[in-house]
Amino acid sequence: MSSKGADWVSLIEASYNLEGSDSTWLKRVLDRASPLLGRGNEPVGWTFNCTPTSFSLGSFSEGTSKALVYAARMSHALSTEKSLDLTYRTGVVIATASELVFPRLPDMHKMFMKLLRGRVQDLLVINCQSGEGSGVSVGMLLKETSRATEEERRRWPRIAAHVGAAIRLRTKAAALSVDSPEVEAVLDSGGRLHDARGPAKDNDARENLRETVRRIERSRTLDGRSEVDEALGNWEGLVSGRWSMLDRFDSDGRRFVVAVKNDPTHPDPRGLTIRERQVAEYVGLGYASKEIAYTLGLSDSAITNCTARAQDKLGMASRAELVAFFAPSGLRRKLAETSVAGEQLLIGNYPLVNTRHIANLSETEREVAALMIAGSTNADIANRRGTSEHTVANQVQSIFRKLGVRSRSELVVRLQAAGNGLMFQSMSSTY
Repeated sequence: MSSKGADWVSLIEASYNLEGSDSTWLKRVLDRASPLLGRGNEPVGWTFNCTPTSFSLGSFSEGTSKALVYAARMSHALSTEKSLDLTYRTGVVIATASELVFPRLPDMHKMFMKLLRGRVQDLLVINCQSGEGSGVSVGMLLKETSRATEEERRRWPRIAAHVGAAIRLRTKAAALSVDSPEVEAVLDSGGRLHDARGPAKDNDARENLRETVRRIERSRTLDGRSEVDEALGNWEGLVSGRWSMLDRFDSDGRRFVVAVKNDPTHPDPRGLTIRERQVAEYVGLGYASKEIAYTLGLSDSAITNCTARAQDKLGMASRAELVAFFAPSGLRRKLAETSVAGEQLLIGNYPLVNTRHIANLSETEREVAALMIAGSTNADIANRRGTSEHTVANQVQSIFRKLGVRSRSELVVRLQAAGNGLMFQSMSSTY
């Protein structure tokens, strides 16, 4: 495969070339990614959708051999839920099967060797998550067992942030024009601002966009491309947690850079702000704060503050509790969001709650406990019940005391223990 133009910045550029089908787009990305990996056999890329309870493969990269597509589809069809968890639901961006999956699931190693008749020994996978349940994976068969290098672990999460942003952009690409509502600023390649709308009209935002374009353009020079880590640092996954930067050409062939609103969509009626919810989702996926900061184009301190506020609002004592709550297998991900009469609600299918666990709770406390498990903050509960936060705080402490728990996560474990009983009142419908 030709390595022409195969540098890390060109891989970002290929990701933001949104034209064509998924298969065509994936082929362009693979053409740039494969030489950077510098090992293995024929690479393959595929799209996927992954929820806490389901997984499905989408399109494969154009030109992939039928044998490789068959092997990929069969290996996923035969994968256990634990294998899918390890591969797609842990926040790991790059790893080999021999370091991530096979040591924990020896049967999967046997299946892998049997499926490929022992012709290869390992599989390298790079996962790029959109932050909204969809994603792209790049896989490469390896003749020998291997491990991802420190350089790869440092650089590929940054590439994954751009591919994830491009996945979100592709859903709106067909209708995207300079006049689209999502396009909130237009700049030339020198950083001069030609138009700004909405939040982009703010003076600080305007200056940030101008400086961002200048940094990106430096990264795209010949010298800039050679300084890989600096170039990747200059071109963040988003600008100010809101904008992706895309090239656009006018009828005269002049290149402009447009700022497109492209932050992950996570409506949350439970009391967290959109930004707090976005951060919490990535925390649940296992991303470190620095990785979240790069992905969302925010400062490390902003991520730390969002995490702390989310913990405080949800009454959680540590980041570990927040991770457990928002993890793909955690309670929050098991609740579906829907809209009824203009209001966002959470619905879920809960196991039975043993009646003896809630026998000492008053009717009010049962209702408050149901809202707590759904992820509501004290402020949100107070608003829904027409009472004060102080009253709700007292009710929460009374629930904890009666049930012998110290946190919301312990409350979930206690109330969702297996056993025959009755559904928590109103827990089988909406919150």
